[in-house]
Amino acid sequence: MVDDNNQLSKRQINFNSGRRRLLKTAGLAGTVSLAGCTSLPGGKSGSSGTKTLRVLNSAYEPTQKEFNKLFSEFEDKHSNVKIKYNRVGFAEAPQKASQAHASGNPYDIMNLASPGNNVAAAKKGLFQPINDVIEERGGTDYWLEKSIFKLDGDFYFAPHYGSVLNLLYREDLLKEAGAPMPPFDSWDQYQKAAKMVTKPDKNQYGHPVFLGSNHFHGVWPMMLVLGNGGHLVNSDGNIVYDSKKTAEALSFIKEMNQFSPKSAHNTSIPNMRPPLYQGQYAMTWYSTNLMPSDIEEYNPDLKGKVHVTHVPAKNSNHTPVARMTGTGYGLSSKTNHPDMAKKLIKFVTKKENVTRLLLAQPAAKVPMVKGILDQDQLWESETLSKYEDHYRNLVGIAQDYGRIIAVNENPDTVNSITGQALSEAHVVKSAQDVVLNGKDPMQSAQKWANKMRKDLK
Repeated sequence: MVDDNNQLSKRQINFNSGRRRLLKTAGLAGTVSLAGCTSLPGGKSGSSGTKTLRVLNSAYEPTQKEFNKLFSEFEDKHSNVKIKYNRVGFAEAPQKASQAHASGNPYDIMNLASPGNNVAAAKKGLFQPINDVIEERGGTDYWLEKSIFKLDGDFYFAPHYGSVLNLLYREDLLKEAGAPMPPFDSWDQYQKAAKMVTKPDKNQYGHPVFLGSNHFHGVWPMMLVLGNGGHLVNSDGNIVYDSKKTAEALSFIKEMNQFSPKSAHNTSIPNMRPPLYQGQYAMTWYSTNLMPSDIEEYNPDLKGKVHVTHVPAKNSNHTPVARMTGTGYGLSSKTNHPDMAKKLIKFVTKKENVTRLLLAQPAAKVPMVKGILDQDQLWESETLSKYEDHYRNLVGIAQDYGRIIAVNENPDTVNSITGQALSEAHVVKSAQDVVLNGKDPMQSAQKWANKMRKDLK
């Protein structure tokens, strides 16, 4: 997920008397000076045998704090290990990983913020297989089957939690307008509800159409294509975005734009949610689910009046698809400490530790490990106890409709092209051409399919 407003978390560095200094090594952020040894590039051991493991992810600030606690506990269990935790924004993660890899100072374990980024990096050789980690945990007996997958016959990633795209809606505003109530069984019903609650004179709109150039803005258009039976890439790996199904989805986006304020078009990621609670939107969509904290921050009176459901398919002939993330952690192909790094991956993905990470930001993420909802510790959270039905509904959306579309657009077929088309904004630009530039939907589908064929490998 994207959270570029968060600052990078910084671990405190302890120095021994007489050795209070930072090594300033080109391209090496935060190298630490340790008692009796110095951590070296590439996670190499110093003179006393201390192993430094570098970790890269894009966790939200509350979860960063829990990661720091987990890493400290791991250090306590392994006295010869020091963990250097680096948090970067979504857009920076792939570049940071590639630069570190090329410089000979790789991160030892990484989660590059999205399935698409992770798979693209694996195909470039930044990760190595972790079949033993997955098998020792029990494979699909331990993880949700849809959250783990093989790439060229090997497992590369161990998931912990993920997110699922959901449609948030104001029950009070829909009821007041006499509009259809979600879950919708068709796009016609979806559009009818958006129309009925749109009241421009009151600055109230049915459904925002986000057309910024961030990868995330392309997720809703992509889900509409899939919910219409279309594809970006077919099961043979061919780009088939230039189809009637895509054109119909782009046409629907243009129709929904009638019920969106123009101000929504260039909305930043953090600002996609607040207008729902402030009364400007009756519906919106998002992935990381911050509804409980958003209600508390923006409008406490809305408790019990905001709900989540799935984005509908076009009609009963098609199945809804909810974009899901959750590929989790992979092991650097250049780590100097593969055994210890694998132990850290297994530690982070322990059931009780996944539960702790979920509790760091209650209800925001869904578990990728089985049996988490049966953990008593989870429901000791005041937030989750208040929003239990809401959270179970969110998890249900992931179970019923969730698909890691960035790499697993077609079930049982992994590709990196869909993730690239999202992250490089090809998908959302096809919607921009139709809504903002008046381009014919089929011509836009053809234009961007050809661009994908040229740009994406």
